[in-house]
Amino acid sequence: MKKLILLCSSAVCLMPATAYAQSTGTEATENAAETIVVTGTRSRGVAGVVVPDVPKTRSILTNEILMRQSEGQSVLQSINLVPGVNFTNSDPYGSAGGNLRIRGFPGNRVALLFDGLPLNDTGNYSIFSNQQMDQEIIDQVSVNLGTTDVDSPTPSAAGGVVSYRTIVPSTDFRGMLKGSLGSFDYHRLFGMLQSGELNELGTRAFIAASDQKYDKFKGPGELKKRQFNGRIYQPIGSNGDFVSIAGHFNRNRNNSYNNGTVADYIRDREFDNIDTCVRDAPTAGVADNDGAGSSTNNLAPASCTNYYNLRINPSDTGNVRGSVKLSLTDNLTLTADPGYQSTVANGGGTTTLAENDTRLRGINQVVNRGVDLNGDGDILDSVRVYQPSNTRTMRYTFLSSLIWELNEQNRFRVAYTYDRGNHRQTGEFGRVEANGDTIDVFGGKYNDRARILTADGSTLQNRDRASVALLNQVSAEYFGRYLDNRLTFTAGIRAPFFRRELNQFCFTQVSNGNVRCTDEPVPAGVVIIDPNVPRTGAIPSNAFYSPYERTVKYSPILPSGGVSFDFDGGHSVYASYGRNFSSPSTDNLYRSVNIDVKPEFTNSYEAGYRFRSGKVQAQLASYYVDYKNRIVTAQDLDPASQTFGSTLDRNVGDARAYGLDGQVSYRPVRDFSIYAYASYIDSKLKEDVLGTATATALATSPCPAGTPVGTTCQIVAVNTKGAEFVETPKFSFGGRVQKDFGPVSLGVQGKWTGKRYSTDDNGRGVNRLANTDDLPINDRGRTDAYTVIDADMRIALDTLAPSLRGSNLRFSVINLFDRYYFGNINTQNTLAQNPRFSVGSPRTFQGTLTLGF
Repeated sequence: MKKLILLCSSAVCLMPATAYAQSTGTEATENAAETIVVTGTRSRGVAGVVVPDVPKTRSILTNEILMRQSEGQSVLQSINLVPGVNFTNSDPYGSAGGNLRIRGFPGNRVALLFDGLPLNDTGNYSIFSNQQMDQEIIDQVSVNLGTTDVDSPTPSAAGGVVSYRTIVPSTDFRGMLKGSLGSFDYHRLFGMLQSGELNELGTRAFIAASDQKYDKFKGPGELKKRQFNGRIYQPIGSNGDFVSIAGHFNRNRNNSYNNGTVADYIRDREFDNIDTCVRDAPTAGVADNDGAGSSTNNLAPASCTNYYNLRINPSDTGNVRGSVKLSLTDNLTLTADPGYQSTVANGGGTTTLAENDTRLRGINQVVNRGVDLNGDGDILDSVRVYQPSNTRTMRYTFLSSLIWELNEQNRFRVAYTYDRGNHRQTGEFGRVEANGDTIDVFGGKYNDRARILTADGSTLQNRDRASVALLNQVSAEYFGRYLDNRLTFTAGIRAPFFRRELNQFCFTQVSNGNVRCTDEPVPAGVVIIDPNVPRTGAIPSNAFYSPYERTVKYSPILPSGGVSFDFDGGHSVYASYGRNFSSPSTDNLYRSVNIDVKPEFTNSYEAGYRFRSGKVQAQLASYYVDYKNRIVTAQDLDPASQTFGSTLDRNVGDARAYGLDGQVSYRPVRDFSIYAYASYIDSKLKEDVLGTATATALATSPCPAGTPVGTTCQIVAVNTKGAEFVETPKFSFGGRVQKDFGPVSLGVQGKWTGKRYSTDDNGRGVNRLANTDDLPINDRGRTDAYTVIDADMRIALDTLAPSLRGSNLRFSVINLFDRYYFGNINTQNTLAQNPRFSVGSPRTFQGTLTLGF
């Protein structure tokens, strides 16, 4: 019965640092084991920082420190306070998104979990930082650096796990209302109402809502976010069992920033989209051209490609999720985390469309000569249209664990995960208003007025495909304590059986992977190839794959293990091993019909030291990661590209990385705390990216001497051997200092981020960037190091008037010294491919009044 009492302290008494923000099964397994060791008491952390006593590198930030970050901010920006994590935000308030990296792994190689449910996109595993839950209702966020948990529900988590959990409703009736104002016409309202216990069974609930709106800090446009959350919690008995159901809905309507090339920023350090769309007025009998002129001439119609109301990022996301923990017997526990998620989103986009385009003319090209798109009575024109790539996802997830406690020192768990994502990707073109604005942000998907129909009456699209991502995963884990509970040993195995069902309804151009969605007859000279029929020899450059179905499967076996030893006085050491993998994304499987895309595998080794007490939380971790088939991912942000908005992977061969991550949080007295962290990583690609070339008779033939003319040879396409990982600083460090002066609390935090490369070859190719003296980047595409300092002050109003329970007035400033730097990097193989950069947020002020009752 000791186990049951101890679990009560973690699940019912709601100690802030007891839940580890993982699945209910992992939480129940690890929490109970740690509680036994410390005989009924557990560290609640220091100044909002917790280093839990588990045999792997994990860091936790609690609500205490999350509530000192800027209002409305993404929780992923907050974990920038964790060593080994580098998150670059696209704007000061978080609604524009950002890039996450952990120990050199990009965000789509990191599992993001929300109450145990996976949030990574089912197609390309992307993380959408602007769609995360409001921080006011996040109990805590946990970061596994480089390793997964044994039940992590993901086919793409070579780089670790970020997981956060919703607060449990309070046992007392209470409420909160917050209003915020800030730079760039920032407005935000947040409200939450907690019911307290509603009946003798202890049922309790909360509801919360927020509305946020502000202008972009550069360029025209605004960002709007509206969110609703709620949870009902029912404790069962007195041993920590419970059942819970929660809901979440988030809507974003954003104008996007235009991430420019270095050449763009040389012309204008504040480069962005434009506020006017110039149109060629429809005139009967005249070949009007909305694409005339240069896109860099804002007086020419072609410049409308950069019009801010066509470069948007709308999204609607929602979920319903449950959590269950039931003690079947004194030593057998069942946990379950079911959930359903729904998403519809796109990244905007625009192009011009000829009214006599063969896709518009349909099957009978002789009779159907085109479609009048601008209403001038002819079909001579090239007309501006909206070109979104819509994604509609419905996702069903079920996580379960059965935990058997043999005795207080030995615990076994078996787990099963089901995760099915139905992924519908379409590209319904949309008509635009005379001023260039969209008629509907989702183009012709839902709106008849916006929809463009071909002469045959079908909807014109730029893509049309459906896929299913299906994960069935079984796992097992042993958790043991030895030597008077000083030695902890864990061993686990995870077996994900992952399948992708791909259905491409368009023709795919073999040479570049671009698609053509059409009913038109096959043009003369075009070769159609059945991708399901094996083919030998060269494929013609004018070839297209016909629409097809394809299924790919991955079923790796992923072992893990760890050991830790607790010394007297709060000292401990640990070591761990984990094998992880990341499967290829949907975008690349569709682009590579007959290519066997290989998943990425990693072997991660860690060793570390911890010290934990009521005043100090400290951790120093060393690690080594060995990569097989390392995958690097970047989103295509070139507005002129046919794959704009797509996430494209590239394989850079085998690699390795090793480094150190350290953190210490110290509170010597109640009203003062200091926190510091630092990271070092040495990364190296082991191989060059290889390609093929054709031998010529010239002295400059790319092939080795003696290669017969006209035959192919293998060449070094990109010189990556020995290069560092892209967008990964070798050094970074930061910290936070907080001091209370009675009702006034002051805090200052900052982070120094080292130099980062923007290309896989580290700028060693023949191209160099010119005229970069006034920009934070050198001629090899390596961005300058930068420091961002934030400060905040909170005045507790309830100390001045006890009736204002939980009320405060808060002021904050982001980027106090107004540093100009490059944040997000859209990386590439070489500088010739023009990597793109986002400018970091300028100095930003914010004020918030919180009223509690």
